Parts: sequence; structure tokens; C-alpha cells
Amino acid sequence: MPIISRVEARSFRGRMLYAGIIAVLTIGSLTMIYPFAIMISGSLRSPMDQADMGIVPGFLVRHNKLLQKFLEYKYNENVTTLSEIYQYNYYSFDTVDANADQVSPQAIEAFRQYIGRDDLPMHWVSLGGVYSKGNVPANLRELRQRLQAKYNGDLTELSASLGSPADSWLSIVMVQPRWFEQRFDSGNNSLWDEYFKMSDEADPAMLYPTPITGFFLETMVYPVYGNSSDEAVKGLNKDHGTTYESMREFHLSATVPAADGPDAGLREAWIEFVHDELNPSFVALRDPDVEAYRAFLRNSYSGRIDQLNQSWGQKLTSFEQIELPQGQRWLQKGERQDYEQYIASLPVEALRLQGPEYDWPQWFAQQAGSPITDPAQAPPMRDMVVALEDHYVANHSGALRTQFSFSNYVTVWEELALEGRALYNTVIYCILAIVAALLINPLAAYGLSRFQLRGTYKILLLLMATVAFPPMVTLIPQFILLRNLNLMNTMFALVLPLMANGYLIFLLKGFFDSLPQELFEAAKIDGASETRMFFQFAMALSKPILAVLALQTFTAAYASFMYPLLVAPDQDMWLIAVWLYQFQQRASTPAVYASVMIASIPTLVIFLFVQRTIMRGIVVPTEK
Repeated sequence: MPIISRVEARSFRGRMLYAGIIAVLTIGSLTMIYPFAIMISGSLRSPMDQADMGIVPGFLVRHNKLLQKFLEYKYNENVTTLSEIYQYNYYSFDTVDANADQVSPQAIEAFRQYIGRDDLPMHWVSLGGVYSKGNVPANLRELRQRLQAKYNGDLTELSASLGSPADSWLSIVMVQPRWFEQRFDSGNNSLWDEYFKMSDEADPAMLYPTPITGFFLETMVYPVYGNSSDEAVKGLNKDHGTTYESMREFHLSATVPAADGPDAGLREAWIEFVHDELNPSFVALRDPDVEAYRAFLRNSYSGRIDQLNQSWGQKLTSFEQIELPQGQRWLQKGERQDYEQYIASLPVEALRLQGPEYDWPQWFAQQAGSPITDPAQAPPMRDMVVALEDHYVANHSGALRTQFSFSNYVTVWEELALEGRALYNTVIYCILAIVAALLINPLAAYGLSRFQLRGTYKILLLLMATVAFPPMVTLIPQFILLRNLNLMNTMFALVLPLMANGYLIFLLKGFFDSLPQELFEAAKIDGASETRMFFQFAMALSKPILAVLALQTFTAAYASFMYPLLVAPDQDMWLIAVWLYQFQQRASTPAVYASVMIASIPTLVIFLFVQRTIMRGIVVPTEK
């Protein structure tokens, strides 16, 4: 009988009641859908916008947000690096305002060619997207794949090349190059070799030049005048007599400011920066005298080229083979130290800085068809980087949105399925648990139902009493028992506790009791064995309850965390729940959302697979 009769449903009161019911149900459904939508939306984000609770991530609909996301990826989630390039001290990527002056398409294309040149010194540019604190950026993923292909997946050979042990491919990380720092050393191994190959093949927009001026601001200006760029420029103007309106206008002179010139106030800071902060690989001589440099080295090594070779890691035969670096060669260890001592012995007027921001204007003015002939009229490198990045994002918006949307899912899937054994262990564990539960529990319930044992109800009472104890109570006895049986870190230790369940035996016993006994008696008269009656009749007629049993066993096995962590702590025995816990300790919040989404898929699939069988067991008897 309906709650509202057909006659009443046609009245105004009935229609309003129907509308109210529909509104309540709609609101209720939205309260369930909204958290799920937030989780999906959160899994598409990154550390930059993870606090945004909007349903649709901003980078999917707005160019500025997509540009910020690209900058976060390119600059390895390090806003300091971006601040050095942009010459403005940002605190987070979501506050970046790429407000470069108007740059012509011709200049953008020229800068693209310049930054992508094969003959640029290796320490003048860096490849972006190779490092992250919580996620695996695309370029780092490609770097690992190249190393895997090069060594045929052999971590032992890779470890020998790197000079340090590598536990897994996930442990292979690329440090962010800080070429301008005085004590930075690049590696001489396969990891760096593949990094340089990727740099040569990368789109120029993924490369960023080494910012000497930005590093000067970071080390010499902000510590004195404060981290706010607006406040720092005021202090700089006040103390040094400059008239900069913004730090973006500041450009570090290639040579030391004259003592009586307009930038005289920066002279001491320039000298301190060059001698104490900047890597000597960026320092050249205004009037190079290679013979004086060779004489300095002869005196330092007492004329012994073998000692120099040992310090430099070279195989030179004479001092005449040595050339001045002039900012074109990256200096490592011994050679860097010797060159640093040499330039320290020279007057500062003999030095000049060499790097992309000083070379770019000269190169641009010399190009055929260039709109300028005076290097001083060339757009500054900072504006060129900003314009190139904005142009790249505008022309690759679709590919970038796809990459950033699925980045967390790719990271999770690679770690879960391609590295380690968590997925494999979970599949085997769930299959064994379901098979064991579908065999042991029905057999026990069938015996109690068919043979009417003495004390059956006492046995059932004992089985039901196990439900009263929480699983945590049995953890310690189980642990001790399995340890004494030497079953720790084995699949047996995981499966044994799920083979029998007192509540499921009680449930199945009641279901078997409801089956027609005449069917079993007729089968017995026809000569059927108990085994055949169990499998061919009892099990065949119990598919709905068996589906419930299988679903409950799968859910318990798949979601099991504390017990597997206790009895199988070895990483090779991790299940998905244990892996999720370990992953959450090191991953970003959006990646955790993605891991939860992926981990929830099997449960949904299993439920969809058995729901028809479960509903048939509920609906069909009611209809009968």
C-alpha cells in the first residue's frame, strides 16, 4: 500500500509532499557525492593548490593557474629558484604574476634558439621537472626509464656506475643543479650523463638559464634588506643611491663597479659575492693571460704535472695543455679550487662575470635579421624567460592539463604496480583468503546443519562469542603462535586467520537449515555421497549467501592493515593497505588522494560483480 494514495497525489498537498521528499533525497545524495567529488578534485592537484577546496581545479579552466602549475613543475617545486630567475622574491607559486614587458614573437623565437643551443656551456642552463619533494615529475620518471633501459633493469650495474647502492628504481633521484653556488659539484656518472642528454633533447621552454643576478639578490641583498622585494628595493636605493623601481630592473654588472661610479655603493658587495659566493666557473678574465695562469699552476704543483692530474682527475702531459676556462667550462674540485685561488690573487678590475644573462644580448644583436644592433637594447634575460614560458603554456595547454591531471595517478600506479610486490601480494592474498573462506566455513556449517551433533548450540554459542572480542585482542596471541611456528613474513601467516569465522559459520548454518531436507534425502536414496550433496546441492543453492561471504572476506583481507604490518613487516610482503600507509608518509596530499582512489577501485569492482547474486537472494524469496 503506497504512503500517498493516487487521489491524494494529484492534490496540491500531495504534490508538495512529493516535492519535499524529492528535495530531501536530492540533498542527501549531494552530501554523499560532494566529499567524493572533492577527493577526485584533490587527486588532480599538486602542493601548490592542494588547499583549494573547489570542485574544479583552477588550472583546468584558467590560463594563469595553468602557468603557475607549469612553473611549479619546471622549477622542481622550489619557489626560491623561480624567484632567482624572475628577480622577485615569491613565497609560493600561486602568487606568481608573470608580468614581463611586451616581448615580440621574433625575440621569443630567438631566445628559444639561444637557450636550446648545443654549444652552450653545460652549467649555463638547467633542465626543469627533475626533482620533487613528494611526487615524481615527468622528467625524473623519464630519467629513471632511460637508466632502466640502459642497464636492462639491473640495479647492481647501476649502483656500480653511481658509486653508491640503489635499493630500488624509486630511490633514484636527481638533485637540483645549483651551478652558481661556490661549492656545488656535479656528478660524473650515468645519472648525470642521461640528465645532460635529456637537456639536449628537451624543449627550450623546459630549460632555465643560470641566474647570476638572481643569486646575487638572494645572497647579498635580501639578507640585508629583508625578504620582501618591495622593501628590499627601497633599502637598496637608500643605501647605495640607486633609483630602481623594482628588483626586476636590477642587473648585476659584469665587471666590478667603479669606486667613483653610479654603482659605487655596490662595489664591496660585488667583490664579496664573486670571491665568497659565486662559483668560479662563471668568472672570466678581462685580459686573459694563459701563460700567467700556467706559471701559477707550475708554482703551485712544483712543476709536477702528475700531481696536478691527480688533483684535477685529468691525464695531461704538460702544463702547456692547460687553457683558461673563461666561463665556458665547468670546473670540478681541484681545478675549481686552483682557479679560485688564481683569481683571488688578481685585482678585481681584471675580472668579469660570464654567463647567459651577459652572453644573450651579445648573441641576439649579432643575429641576422635582428631588430637591434646594440646589445644594450636587447630585452633582459628575465623577461625572455617569462615570455617564453607564457608562450609555451599558451600553445601546449591541452597536453599540460592532461599531464598535470594524471601526474599523481601515474606516480601511484608506478610505485604500486611496477615497483615492489604490494599489488601482487594483495591479489594472491585475497584469492587465497576467499577460496579458503568459501571452503572451510561452508564445510563447518554444513556439518553442524546436516548431522545435528550433540552440543550444536553450545558450539554455535562459542562461535558467536568470538564476535564479542575485537581483533586487536587476538593480535598478540596470533603473533606469538606464528612466530613459534616460524611462519612470520609468509603468506600462510596472512591467510590462516581468515580461513574460519565464527559469525560466518553461524550465518551459513542458518541458511543451510532453511534448505529443503527432502532434496538431500532424495539424493541420498539415489546414492549421492555427502561430498556430492555438499558441492552440487548445498553450495549451488547457497550462491547469494556465499556471495556475501566472499565479499565480506575480500573486504576484510583487502582492508587489513595492522595484522599484516605485525606478522609480515618485510617490504616484499607488504599488502596494499600497508603500502598506502608507507606511501602517505612521504607523498604529498594530492598523491595520497590519488592512491586512495586507486586503492578503492577493486572493492567497487568486486561489489559490482557480486551485487546481482546478492540481490537475487534477497528479492527472489520475497517475491515467492
